[in-house]
Amino acid sequence: MTISDQLIYDKLKDRFGFQEFRPGQLEILHKLLEGRSTLAILPTGAGKTLIYQMYGLLVPGTVVVVSPLLSLIKDQIQRLRLSGERQIAELTSQVAFTDQLYVLNHLAEYKFIFLSPESLQKAEVQGRIARLKIALMVVDEAHCIVQWGKSFRPDYLRIGQARQQFGNPLTLALTATASRNTRSEILRYLALNVQTTEQYVASVDRENIFLDFLTTDNVADKEELLLNLIDQLPSAGIVYFSSRKIASQVSELINRQLGQTAAPYHAGMSTYDRLQVQSQFQKNQLDVICATSAFGMGIDKADIRYVIHYHMPGDIESYVQEIGRAGRDGKSSVAITLYATGDELIPTILNSYSLPNTDGLPLSNGEQQTEEQQALVNYYREFGLTESQLKKLFKKQAQQKEQQILEMLKLIRTTGCHRRFLLQHFDEPFTKHDEQCCGSISDFTEFGLQEAHDSSKLAMMGWKDKLAQIFAAN
Repeated sequence: MTISDQLIYDKLKDRFGFQEFRPGQLEILHKLLEGRSTLAILPTGAGKTLIYQMYGLLVPGTVVVVSPLLSLIKDQIQRLRLSGERQIAELTSQVAFTDQLYVLNHLAEYKFIFLSPESLQKAEVQGRIARLKIALMVVDEAHCIVQWGKSFRPDYLRIGQARQQFGNPLTLALTATASRNTRSEILRYLALNVQTTEQYVASVDRENIFLDFLTTDNVADKEELLLNLIDQLPSAGIVYFSSRKIASQVSELINRQLGQTAAPYHAGMSTYDRLQVQSQFQKNQLDVICATSAFGMGIDKADIRYVIHYHMPGDIESYVQEIGRAGRDGKSSVAITLYATGDELIPTILNSYSLPNTDGLPLSNGEQQTEEQQALVNYYREFGLTESQLKKLFKKQAQQKEQQILEMLKLIRTTGCHRRFLLQHFDEPFTKHDEQCCGSISDFTEFGLQEAHDSSKLAMMGWKDKLAQIFAAN
């Protein structure tokens, strides 16, 4: 479809109030207007949602958006409404049954339809969407297909089947981080042709984020170091945990000991409470969020100054995805990972719970599996996999997850430049290391942190000086 750049820029200004596109937006929009499905890897804060919103304004037909989190869907809908769009439908578990029926009966009247992967799998929903003239199918946070689909949300793996049922419409898959292998898996699970699908891959390098990896001897030292860091860092910040319980406990400690306002955010909280915490954070009513990995997708907060990982992420892609929520305004920010010996066991244990057990009773006996694990088994059974093939598959996936943990551990432990290691993981070139780049084990003495690791008393003066240097540019 031929649409002039003048018309595109007029729409950009009239509907969204922008004079210029951010890097990558117009290039990807052009690919879609040329009828080419695209996998777009754009950094957090690059304006991924604007691409399909603009496409929907320019092209007749319905835009179907599959998105992983309710909070993300609500945020995207709100942004569209602020731009003046009213033909928006939501099909998620948060929509009342009677309202869902109304939406399904009037589906052709909507320009944008947002739904979760689980809602997409309902036969009635698929049947109604298949009758529409789909201008574009969007899969947001597409890395979740690989990270979540093969563990606790197998409906992600079926998005490609739904896409085929819809007649293989033009598709835009969006994510902030994906290695070459992950990109290949995304294309495969979405049933996108590797030869004809365009790929736009922006750099994962966020030069304004200083990287550091600090090692402690035990959990008590790690907790004390965390509190000292939060006390010295400018707000706002996010601290990531692997444990809901510890996230809540540390949130209480911050409120009690530091006089800052903190709140937990995890899947154990009600949807209302999570949305409230997210809203308070966006409005600068909270200094710190103590979160599990679900927090951050779709967060439109540009002035997050730091991201701390209290527990090590299970893979480098998750790490990059999460630290990318800092410094979206382009100002200096820091990403700090705290590591204590044995921390790598945490993601290993979590992985063991996410994949079906291949030992003992046959996998056909659902009583030994969680509901999510059994759903995953059932998904692969649909393709005719035997018991032996299933066991080999899950064993291979477990080995892949173990390898991802080892790569993350190498990043933490490297005595060289962490940014170089990170970029090499994504097959990206590295220019130079400088004082605003990253810290490493050899830098602890320079930062005044060596004493902290050799005794229970945490000497922070050197770290204060380093922070002052990092944030001086702001």
